[in-house]
Order: sequence, then structure tokens, then C-alpha cells
Amino acid sequence: MPGQKVRAMKQLTFIAKNRDEALAFIHAELGPDAVVLNWRKVPTPGLSRLWRRRGRIEVLAGVVETTEAKDATRCPPQISPLPIQTPPTSLKRQPATKGPERWRSVAWLETQGLLPVHAIRLQQQLNSVQGPQPPASLEDEWSRVCAALASFWRPPPPLENDLSSSPQVFIGPPGSGKSTALAKWLTLATLTEARRTKVWRLDGATANTAEFLTLHCEALGVPSERFWTTPAAGADLYFVDLPGVDATDPRALEALRTQLANLLSPRVHLVLNAAYETAALLAQWRAFAPLAPAELLFTHLDEEPQRVKLWNFVFGTNCTLRFLTGGQKLPGDFRPASPLELFPAATRQKP
Repeated sequence: MPGQKVRAMKQLTFIAKNRDEALAFIHAELGPDAVVLNWRKVPTPGLSRLWRRRGRIEVLAGVVETTEAKDATRCPPQISPLPIQTPPTSLKRQPATKGPERWRSVAWLETQGLLPVHAIRLQQQLNSVQGPQPPASLEDEWSRVCAALASFWRPPPPLENDLSSSPQVFIGPPGSGKSTALAKWLTLATLTEARRTKVWRLDGATANTAEFLTLHCEALGVPSERFWTTPAAGADLYFVDLPGVDATDPRALEALRTQLANLLSPRVHLVLNAAYETAALLAQWRAFAPLAPAELLFTHLDEEPQRVKLWNFVFGTNCTLRFLTGGQKLPGDFRPASPLELFPAATRQKP
């Protein structure tokens, strides 16, 4: 359509001595809306490594630009909004074994991972607004189902409410990717938002072996400590990384509870691997729930095409979803959670 606005991303690579210099370059060239897409340490060449204590860093940053386009179909697919996939028209309406009869779209969501108990709640919400009879159009039906799903979404509170007073504490099972998630958030907060940050990498019932996190802090110029001390003035965002805890080990969970109690008003983020089966994820949630996590953070989204199952945590827990992330690259794929991210999309696996 003529005159339609098209979004494109301008990307530039910067070489800098440290994160402050990189940030200055990024803001000067791309403006305050730029985001860091990736960074890496640049090896110090030749003999100069003998007198240079630190090498340089290479930062890839980008900013989305909106322009007028005669043909909006030329918009690059990777930056286009993900089109929501409608349920297949061949899916027949199936009577529910318990509760009200499901609309075709709701029954399809069950096949994508939504648990029956939550499908019932969703259908009851639709019945209260629309009545039990679905719209004649499948597209209209799906639109109403998406709106009903979104009504259950609980947005997380603004981070600015407690950044300077509460450390952001990451807990979770071993292998959930919590240290990597912390490093991604740290990178964005430090390089993109220009926040003053600090990290504690603490031992727990077991040793914290995330050595890469300390090296990452060093590269960013962020102070890090291995022993807890009450935060003093000098930073406005604090991160605490703790070792992974086996969800089936009551003594380790109790030790973690004691450690959290000794921290200063922690805001606890429970990090779970989205690629696990729903039953395993729910078991982990139940094990960590007594520790009162305020928010959930799901990792490994690049390995899990069926994101509908994450709605079970919107319906079945009192936690908000803060971030979603995938992959090991820093900062890589790290973005705020939203209802749209959990809807089936045409760019993901189709039923």
C-alpha cells in the first residue's frame, strides 16, 4: 500500500576501549533509542598484549528506523511483527470431557499445550463475554480468544520502583540458564541503558562455578564480588547470581531459603528452561514456589516452538513473566515478555 510505514533496522559495529566509550559511540551515531545486539572481546594483537591490561570490545548496535514505502511487502521479515497463526479450519470441534464445551480455537490451544483446567477457565471467560455460541467466522473467533487470553496477563511492575533498593536475585535448577540470562540483562542495562550496575556471584549449598560471569563483568567494567556485602551507594541496579538448586533436594532448597533471607529485600527471579516438558516445569515451579519468587524468566525459547504451554504459568501461578530469552550469545535474544510472544505464530511450527 502506498504511503505505508516500513520498519528497518540500521546496524553499526563499534570498537571501543571499554563500555563507557562504546556507549558514547552508540548514542552519538545511532541516538538514545539504539539497542545492543551483540558484543565480544577483541583479542589484543602481537606483543601489545604484554602492556595492555585489557583488550578492546566490539559492539554491534542497531536502531529501528521507520520510513515511507511504496510497497510494504518488501519489509524484511525478521523485523516484521509476527503474524498470529489462526487455528486450522480442519480442526473439528471436540466436546470437553469436563467443563463446558470448547470453542474450536480453545480446543486447538489444548493440542498446543494449554492444560484442560486452564482451557476451562478460558472458555468460561469467553462464555461470560460472548456467550457459549462462537462467532461464525473462525478469524473472529480466534481474535476473541486472543483477547480473552490477554485479559489474564499480569504485566510486571515497573522496575524503577525497586532498582536502587532491591538486588535482582536469580535462582533456578541447574542448567536453566540463569547465569546467562543475568549476563544478558546486565549487558543491556550497562551498555544500552547506561546504568551503574554491580554483580555478586555467590556460593550456596554448592559452589557457584559460573566463572564466565566474572569475566563478563570485567569486560564490561562492572564491579563483581564473590562474597555478599550490603550494597552501598554507587550503583542503581544490583544482580545476585546463585548456584542452581536441584528441585528434588529439600535440604538444598531450605539452605537457599536461608540465604535469600540474609539478602537485602531481594526481588527473586525464578529462571526455568522452556524446552522442558510442562509436567517437569510445573514440578520445578512447585518446588521453588515456597521461596516466593516475584517473577518468572523463561530461557531456551529457541529450542521450544510450542510457547502456548507457557500460558499455564500465567493461569496457574501468582508470578508475572518479566523476560523471555533464547540462545547463549550475549546479549543475544533477550526481550520483555508479552502476550503476543506466547501466541502461536506463523513463523513458528504449525500444527
